[in-house]
Amino acid sequence: MLVLVSTVNAIDRQLPFILIDPIKAELGLSDTQVGLMAGLAFAVVYSFAGLPLARLADRGSPRRVLVASLAIWSLATAVTGGAQNFIQLILCRIGVAASEAGSMPAAHALIARTFPTSRRAAIVAAFSLGVPIGSTLGLALGGWINDVANWRSAFFIVGLPGLLIAAGAMIVLPPLRQRASAIHPDTPSFPQSIRRLLAFRSFRHLAAASSLFACGSYGLNVFAPAFLIRTHNLSTAAAGVGVGLAFGIGGGIGTFAGGLLGDRLGRRNAAWRAGVPAIGQFLCIPLALSAWLADDATLSIVLLGTVYLCGLLYFAPTFAAIQYLVPDSGRAMASAVLLFCLTLVGSSIGPMAIGWASDRLAPIYGQMSLRYAMCLMAVTMFWSGVHFMLAARALAKDINRAQGRCQSSANQSPLDGARLQN
Repeated sequence: MLVLVSTVNAIDRQLPFILIDPIKAELGLSDTQVGLMAGLAFAVVYSFAGLPLARLADRGSPRRVLVASLAIWSLATAVTGGAQNFIQLILCRIGVAASEAGSMPAAHALIARTFPTSRRAAIVAAFSLGVPIGSTLGLALGGWINDVANWRSAFFIVGLPGLLIAAGAMIVLPPLRQRASAIHPDTPSFPQSIRRLLAFRSFRHLAAASSLFACGSYGLNVFAPAFLIRTHNLSTAAAGVGVGLAFGIGGGIGTFAGGLLGDRLGRRNAAWRAGVPAIGQFLCIPLALSAWLADDATLSIVLLGTVYLCGLLYFAPTFAAIQYLVPDSGRAMASAVLLFCLTLVGSSIGPMAIGWASDRLAPIYGQMSLRYAMCLMAVTMFWSGVHFMLAARALAKDINRAQGRCQSSANQSPLDGARLQN
């Protein structure tokens, strides 16, 4: 059920990206406005909304937070089909962002409280498979529906089924109402939680690395379909299927492989939980540049798949690693803080920067301006890899420090000690 929820999340988030050109044509938007709608507006709301929703999931019922989020973002997606201008379009996407923000922290809280730490990266990877699966479906369905009908119908048809899935999730997912906050009335506040996380050098580097990678990856997600349409003259349906397959196959393999490698190598040396993502980022640089500059559409799509494969090696090990740095009562908050960093920076700066660069290069390169604007991704990928390497150096020491703190707290409470041992 969590994979299904993650899939719907990705479908609704990716859907506008394959519809950029028809939306842009009908509403008279620029690439900069597209970047603002899909990037900055979405990122700011998503980042800030995730913190209180994560707090609610930690202290209350993660299931209820997850189900309510799913129902609201599905409705907001459907309503997007009725947008008549740029302002209405942004408001609809803000509704999607505010509600989707509760999905991942609540799901990570459910996973952390249900599965043992030795399997956590693999379980997070399995849950995260919904992202490439949903992205494939969102891009393919959106492109096909637009070719058969129009972009407005795509939002209606794709958004409304999420309401039925929300009802199913309420039945299937475990309540887990009993929270540590009931035993620990001194659960740390927002500022305390953030300060505790930022006190770990490894977390600071993981947050920086994830944010920098997100700059490129969110720009890729937003503009890759438009790139194929403008550079290789594909239809929206063909571009949607191409990017969808690249994300679905490459991203799926990368996400799951990252979880497995992070667990297996991390048992020997915790540094590998950041080392695996570092290797992936450095491999992405030549692959991404080759994808944008390739003259053949098929080759470009295949290379995009390898970019997703190598890039998404970071996801599961990173989110699993930060769970080692916090006690049970801070699982959702830890995920939300990391999401806050990578979304606020990555989702806002990445698409906006690429859209702005494309508009500035248009007088020189015309329709090919987006191709060269996408090459900016190489800078953020290299920078991200450097921070993952620095995180790898500090991670083992920080995990030992965090576990020592948890053990100290457990010694003060027999009930806590039993929970830590379990």
